[in-house]
Amino acid sequence: MIITRTPFRLTLGGGGSDLPSYYSKHGGFIFSFTLDKYMYITVKRAFADELIRIKYTKSETVSRVSEIKHEIARACLQKVGF
Repeated sequence: MIITRTPFRLTLGGGGSDLPSYYSKHGGFIFSFTLDKYMYITVKRAFADELIRIKYTKSETVSRVSEIKHEIARACLQKVGF
């Protein structure tokens, strides 16, 4: 089971200037802050049916990681070999 708690971050300036293709030529600048509100994501494989369930603002139940619609969750699970 994977459970994450991530604070919401708002970027006020510098969006995109943290990319190497930009800051290597022009320098970088980011101004952001976090709120005292959090995003929780829970991922687990059920014992009964071997399906993957992901809950965020929506709920997904899939049989393979490649079927996950949430791009960030899918990429993270692929990276750790879930």
